[in-house]
Amino acid sequence: MSPGEAEAEPEAGASGREIRCRGPWTLALARLRADRLAMASAGVIVAMMVFALSAPLWAAWTGHTYHSAHPETGLDGSGLPAGPSGEFWLGADSIGRDVLVRAAYGARVSLLVGLAATALATVFGVLAGVLAGFLGGWIDDVLARGVEVVLSFPYLLVAIVAAVTFGASVPLTVLVIAFFAFAAMARVVRGQVLSIREKEYIEAARSLGASRSRIMFVDVLPNLAAPVTVLASLLIPQAITFEATLSFLGAGVDPSTPSWGGMLDEAQEYYRTAWWFLLVPAGLLLATTFAFNILGDGIRDAFDPRTGRPPRGRRRAKGAKR
Repeated sequence: MSPGEAEAEPEAGASGREIRCRGPWTLALARLRADRLAMASAGVIVAMMVFALSAPLWAAWTGHTYHSAHPETGLDGSGLPAGPSGEFWLGADSIGRDVLVRAAYGARVSLLVGLAATALATVFGVLAGVLAGFLGGWIDDVLARGVEVVLSFPYLLVAIVAAVTFGASVPLTVLVIAFFAFAAMARVVRGQVLSIREKEYIEAARSLGASRSRIMFVDVLPNLAAPVTVLASLLIPQAITFEATLSFLGAGVDPSTPSWGGMLDEAQEYYRTAWWFLLVPAGLLLATTFAFNILGDGIRDAFDPRTGRPPRGRRRAKGAKR
C-alpha cells in the first residue's frame, strides 16, 4: 500500500469505541481548517469571486456599462474624474467611466487568467515532470533541458514580443503565463518523482509485474497530489500579478477589456487628484494576491506537519505552558 492511501476499516480501541483511520488528505484538511488566517484568506478569495461573477449586476444596479463614458456627470468642471457619489459609488475614471463596474469586470479577467494559466501549467507540467523523472534516459535529458531553456527566457520580453506580433488578448496572456509556469511545475514534479520512484512500494509494484504506465498513474501520480496542490495554489497569485504587469505595460489583455493592470496604467497620472482611481484596482490586486499567498502557505503547512508550526490564528489553550 502506498503512503497516499489509508485503511478504511475501523478498529476497536481499548474502550470498545471504533477508531477510524484518517488519511493524509483528511488530516491536512483538519489542519487547514484550524488555521484561521488561511480560512480568512479563503473567505477573501470567495468574496472576490462573487464580486467578479456579479459584475453584470453591478452594471445593472448603477446603470453604467464598463465601456460607457459619462463626461457630464463623471467629470467635474475642471475635467478631472468625479469622486465617489450616489451615482458613481467608487468614483469615475479619466473619461467618466464607472470605476466600480470596471473593477468588477477587471476581477473577472484577473481570476480567469490566473486560474486558467495555472490549470494549463499544472496539467502539462505534471505530465512532463512525471515522464522525465520516472522514465529517465534521453527523455529526461530532453525534457529537463527544455525546461531549463524555458526558465532562461526573459518572460517580459517574450510577452511583449508576442503581444506585438499576435495582438494583446486574454487567450494569448493565458498561454504566455502558462508557458513559464509550466516549466516551474515540471521541475518540481520531476524532483518529486525522482524521489518517489526509489520507494519500496514502487519496487514491489515492479516485482509484481506492473507496467510502467500503471506505476506512473496508479502509484506515482496520486502521491504527487499534495506538492502539486501546494505549488498550484502559489502559482495563481503569480499569474494574477504577471497579468496585471503585462496589462500595465500594454502587452496583456486587449486595451478595450477592463483589467486591474490597465486601470493602474490609466490612473498613474491622477494619483494626486483622483486617489480612488488608483486605490480601487491597486487595493483589489493587493488583497487578492495576498489572500492567495496566505492560503498557499496554509495549504503547505497543512500537508507538511514537519514544519512544527502551530496553525496560525489559533489561540493558546487555557492553562498551557509557554
